[in-house]
Amino acid sequence: MTVVRPHDDTADRAVIADDTAATLFVEAGAGTGKTHALVGRVKTLVLRDGVPLTHLAVITFTEKAGAELRDRLRAALEAVAPEDPRHDAARTAVEELDHAAIGTIHSFAQRLLAAYPIQAGMPPLVEVLDEVASSVAFDERWSVAQRRLLDEESLAAPLGLLLGAGRKLDDLRSLARAFGSDWDLIAERVLGETAPSAMPALDVAPIVRQTQLLIDRRADCQDSADKLVAKLGEVEGTLTLLRRATSDVERFRLLGVLGGLKAGNVGRAPNWPDIAGVRGACADLASEASALVSRVVDAAVRPVARWIAAWVLESAEGRIASGRLEFHDLLVGARELLRRDPDVREELQGQYQRLLIDEFQDTDPIQLELAVRIAGGREAIAEDWRDIEVPPGSLFLVGDPKQSIYRFRRASIETYLEAQQHLGTTVSLSRSFRTTPPVLDWINGVFGNVIVEEERKQPRFAALAPDRPDVATGPAVTLLGANEHADARLSAEALRRAEADDIAGVITQALVDKWTVFDERADEWRPIRARDIAILLPARTSLPFLEAALTAAGIPYRTESSSLVYSAPEVRAMMAALRAIGDTGDELATVAALRSPLFGCGDDDLYRYRRAGAGSASGRRSRTLRPSFPQPPPWLGWGIWRAGAAG
Repeated sequence: MTVVRPHDDTADRAVIADDTAATLFVEAGAGTGKTHALVGRVKTLVLRDGVPLTHLAVITFTEKAGAELRDRLRAALEAVAPEDPRHDAARTAVEELDHAAIGTIHSFAQRLLAAYPIQAGMPPLVEVLDEVASSVAFDERWSVAQRRLLDEESLAAPLGLLLGAGRKLDDLRSLARAFGSDWDLIAERVLGETAPSAMPALDVAPIVRQTQLLIDRRADCQDSADKLVAKLGEVEGTLTLLRRATSDVERFRLLGVLGGLKAGNVGRAPNWPDIAGVRGACADLASEASALVSRVVDAAVRPVARWIAAWVLESAEGRIASGRLEFHDLLVGARELLRRDPDVREELQGQYQRLLIDEFQDTDPIQLELAVRIAGGREAIAEDWRDIEVPPGSLFLVGDPKQSIYRFRRASIETYLEAQQHLGTTVSLSRSFRTTPPVLDWINGVFGNVIVEEERKQPRFAALAPDRPDVATGPAVTLLGANEHADARLSAEALRRAEADDIAGVITQALVDKWTVFDERADEWRPIRARDIAILLPARTSLPFLEAALTAAGIPYRTESSSLVYSAPEVRAMMAALRAIGDTGDELATVAALRSPLFGCGDDDLYRYRRAGAGSASGRRSRTLRPSFPQPPPWLGWGIWRAGAAG
């Protein structure tokens, strides 16, 4: 077994805090204090190097992370004592904190576009649609586009085949949604390809011949009542319909029937000289029919997808021109602004002298290009960001490939590794403040063997070193279920009962032997209590068995549920509406309900309503606010809808 040893990161932490003249790529493991290191570097830049806080851009992954970073920066700056020579700079930085560019990449892109709307090809006032408003706007656009799509004569044949293959208009809507998430790639990857030729004729002659040969093998059977003979009779009925079919749509549907042919173990072997051959011929026919269906679907979907892609691109360009942007429009608009305007790049290079990007393992490639072009300034004219020269110290990237959710926002390990190779010096944070040595030993031992470095695919595993002392008692990791139970033929119910007994047994042992946990409130180690233990279940199936085992063992417990049903957006919207109806003074519930897809009101609607002098958002003094939808959803009672609209 390979043992991966952690390195001493003391020198790396000093580089991060003090060497602000270097462009750094920081690999920070879980619990290694990357936010603390980020705050420390900002403090050094502001208090030691004299860089105004408004000349920094700190990009975080979520709004919550940005808010936390602001709070920690504020606390660190306010902690500078009055007698400290840096006190005046710290006080100025605190005053500038609320105006500093600290937040998500989308908020940063919005800031850029708001500063240079004309250069970006937008009107002076840029409006960003929230998620609800974007969804409503898409539905409105799609309802018009769908009618245009169905009226398009050139798409009648492929659309008919797709619908005949079981595809639905909702599938095309989903395709439009998917294109919209990456609309900036449409021109190159969809419309840039050669336009698909006309739909080829649907040639079913080979399938007809193959089917007839299969049906003819009924004569080999010695028992006309054999079930496989009956199955071939069904195939003959389909073949008859296929021969009589007068349209490709009808032929296509019948091909789908043949593609679903399953003989399996149908028929009795003694009745056939070669039953395996007949069954194999059935499977071959189904395979050939399915392959033909797939080829036709592929040919049919291409012109339809191309039409939808062109519509999506047209819609996106319309939003850019009108200044009513969705989230992805912000990124694309900012990137195009930086690509084509050297004066803007030069000004932004002076405005944002240092760019610090957190959670870089999940960065969008557009985000990386924005940062590189701003850092490169006027000379950042290369088409590929890898060819842009980045001044030393202008970028500070923090990430951990082990914590990545690749493919989110186009994140990819290849982008991460290329940035690591091309941008600055790599330093690592490996000392973990989150847990104890035994746990880290187990993590290093397991994942040091599971994670194997592959070029352009998988980074190396970086072991973590403990910071906390090893004073806990009890095993760091206990693995249950590694060994099979004595009776391997246990039913599912018996197996769940045995697993529940195992869990109750381990908890009993922990309580009796007084395994220790660290109490952060008391800042000390103490014996474990039942309330320190959490049992997480992927489903409620095993819950009754677990409750019975805990009760039998005398272990106190409390069952809590976070059912996916109650976390569904539709249910949460309904709950907010019911709360607003039940208590008309609950403005939070009222606003939440109005902003949900249930009513479809955007922030602009609520703002205009409030500015009109209607009073509180709950509508006590006015009943003029109405939902955007002309009709309630079919699952929502009209009485509740009217009550919500009025109250």
